[in-house]
Amino acid sequence: MQVYLDNNATTAVADEVLAAMLPYFRERPGNPSSLHGPGEEAFVAVQKARGAVARLLGAPRPEGILFTGSATEATNTAAHAAARTRQGRTIAVTSTVEHAATQNGLAAHFERVDEVPVDAQGDLDEAAALAAIEAAGDELALLSLLWVNNETGHVQDAERMARLAAAARERGAWVHVDVVQAAGKLPLDVAALGADLASLSAHKLHGPKGVGALWIAERIAEDFTPLVRGGPQERERRGGTENVPGIVGFGAAADLAREHVAAGGPERTAALRDRLEAGLTAATGDLVVAAGGAPRVASTACIEFHGIDGEAALMLLAQHGIAVSTGSACGSSHHGPSHVLLAMGRSEAEAASSLRLSLSRETTLAEIEHAIATLPGVIQTLRALAGA
Repeated sequence: MQVYLDNNATTAVADEVLAAMLPYFRERPGNPSSLHGPGEEAFVAVQKARGAVARLLGAPRPEGILFTGSATEATNTAAHAAARTRQGRTIAVTSTVEHAATQNGLAAHFERVDEVPVDAQGDLDEAAALAAIEAAGDELALLSLLWVNNETGHVQDAERMARLAAAARERGAWVHVDVVQAAGKLPLDVAALGADLASLSAHKLHGPKGVGALWIAERIAEDFTPLVRGGPQERERRGGTENVPGIVGFGAAADLAREHVAAGGPERTAALRDRLEAGLTAATGDLVVAAGGAPRVASTACIEFHGIDGEAALMLLAQHGIAVSTGSACGSSHHGPSHVLLAMGRSEAEAASSLRLSLSRETTLAEIEHAIATLPGVIQTLRALAGA
């Protein structure tokens, strides 16, 4: 039996999404910028998808949605726009548990990036964050925070996020929120989070790879500086012909994700995750669930198994047909402990012994039971080899 438990890295394209995309590869090939029938048809399809993504975000204006090639591009675009537009402001404030897109994007665009610590559960230190914002003063260009952590599933408190956003905006800074792992798992209202900019990705919510979006609040829209320059596409905010099939797929996936949340789908996923954690705890005993004492999205179980090497476990599980990860797919090539777990106070050995098992709305109870039956044997084998 093949079991896919790496959905935080990417999800399978939903049947409805694929069906929506297929005509735009051949039967409807128009360029949205072309002034003829096929072009108009493509333009209307892109606008429809723009509305769907805006509704998913709880955003009032579809015009605020900028389609990109990925959430990484969206996040880098946010950093670039803040740095270029807020000239004379050279500082960004973020946290120690951000995705690599934010860490590297901010480092590329700002002279100084101040990282705010988190506690053992992953909760942001609000006092330290306010102090960092105050210390940056008039040089603060951007506050950029992750709402749902991609490795642990931890959900930052929305009211805390909004307070920090308000403090940053009082100093004239912009606020960017990464909602990639929240979309399709939590109700979204980007304005309530205090965001001016929000990035998300299609392939994390059963849409296609190669398409993301950046939401841009109306209050900063006129000051927005593009990252990719070219033609007049995307209201002159990103040059280049739009990826019409991908955008159409994103729109279809956004509608499905919003319906899933509204129908209580995450509660079913949470029950499966809880069953997985309980079953593994009973079978292996010595484990720790990262952020287990904090709010988490339903999809994510980041588990430390004492006395094993996470990468070795990943490879053995793959031989048994079970796909998991040791952390973010974007950081897997570094072959080192998770910076997120290290920031939460885990030792290098503890962080290196962790596996991330992530579910989707398509995960079944049979798959969870198979994982519970298989994984403990792999853990026992590795512990025996290590003499643990």
